[in-house]
Amino acid sequence: MTAAALLDFDAPPAALTNLDQLPQTLQDAAVDHLRRLIRCQQRGPVLGRRGLWDLTGCRRIYLDHDRCWRLVYQERPPRAASGYSETYLLAAGRRSGHQVYNTAARRLQLLTDASVA
Repeated sequence: MTAAALLDFDAPPAALTNLDQLPQTLQDAAVDHLRRLIRCQQRGPVLGRRGLWDLTGCRRIYLDHDRCWRLVYQERPPRAASGYSETYLLAAGRRSGHQVYNTAARRLQLLTDASVA
């Protein structure tokens, strides 16, 4: 069973791969943050432009004290009658060189292109 199924968030398979590729201590931090996001106990700051990308509507969470590793996610309207927004993880990874933001933006573009088609 995947982390997404256990924690009740949604993500493209590649974002789950990002989580698996994090160093173990950061994986633990990511799971802890995801739990708090799902329970509406935490929200990351809103993103706008990052590098070449417009990530308006996305949020970020820092995974370490040095703020080198991040989660990038969206809050989406609820699918069920719970009334809670859905956490949609786009990417997990390094901030260096805008890596995590570039990854999130590419995945967001793929989702947008797929919904238009």
